[in-house]
Amino acid sequence: QRGHIAVIYQNGEVAEKIDLNAVTSAYDLRFENEQGHYNVVHVEHGSISITEASCPDNLCVHMGKVRNSNLPITCLPNKLVVQIEDEKASEMDAVSY
Repeated sequence: QRGHIAVIYQNGEVAEKIDLNAVTSAYDLRFENEQGHYNVVHVEHGSISITEASCPDNLCVHMGKVRNSNLPITCLPNKLVVQIEDEKASEMDAVSY
């Protein structure tokens, strides 16, 4: 089975990488910036979401759970992005000449 790696970017830099297929118990991570603004990211087997945020519109919270790489969760005010990457996508599976 292909693995799904959730990559959490804060201020454009990788803050956390999580193999969602390896998660056995759900847990939360809190990301806070220098101004005290925050996002709570909920991690569970096969999916990830933002469940709480200090941003004014809470669009990131309303995006719900993501399970694939189709659309990242983005919190523009807090500069946080949650992107799922297929771990096999960057691997070469054949070479032809």
